[in-house]
Amino acid sequence: MKAARKAVTVTAIALMASLGASQSLADYEQGDVIVRIGWGLVDPDDDSDLLRIDNTVYLEDTRVYVDDGDSATFTGTWLFADHFGLGLLVALPFEHDLDVVGLPTADGDLLGKVDLGSIEHLPPTLTVQWFPVCKESWVQPYVGLGVNFTTFMDEKISTVANEYFEDELGALTRADLRLDDSWGLAGELGVDIMFGRDTNWLFNAAVWYLDIDTKAKIDFRSRGDTFTRISTDVDIDPWVYSIGLGYKF
Repeated sequence: MKAARKAVTVTAIALMASLGASQSLADYEQGDVIVRIGWGLVDPDDDSDLLRIDNTVYLEDTRVYVDDGDSATFTGTWLFADHFGLGLLVALPFEHDLDVVGLPTADGDLLGKVDLGSIEHLPPTLTVQWFPVCKESWVQPYVGLGVNFTTFMDEKISTVANEYFEDELGALTRADLRLDDSWGLAGELGVDIMFGRDTNWLFNAAVWYLDIDTKAKIDFRSRGDTFTRISTDVDIDPWVYSIGLGYKF
């Protein structure tokens, strides 16, 4: 995954560096619509607070990790003026494995990295894009700034984590995991490369940074017929890398 991320980054830089060799063909001008389909990698720059039991007991040295995920991406741009457009990023659900470290045992030991479960999410992102070069260029780099909304689904707790809750915390039922939806800022950098003078097909490479902050809550019924909640605030804050093909209408 890390190698793929670096390869996409190098490709984007190399393509943008080729700007000086641009030639004339179909303009990027007001009213144009560009649609793109690609494959994206979500690489979280993750962090979390300590896990809390019922908001009263803090589990020292604990934190949650969010692994990489990849999926198909779909982006579009509507140029509402020369050099300026509205961009939309959507995708098929990204799936991420979750891990947790530092869970205490009855013997006073701390567990290493343990499989916590998995989640899926959708990160629709809307940006205002700026295309700085002349509209006749066949290489069209762009930057964008906007807002991201992330919704989570299909959250699952692993068997290993459920056994821990049963053995150490007295869980009587399987745990239920939920993550709150998130709103945050988004930034992007991308480039479109037309395939030739007489075609509207293009190659695209892009990278986004998304501010995704959420609260994770784990609930289960415990001894004494009460409910226990384990919660923590998780910063996912991923870099999203995508390469693909597009068409300009």
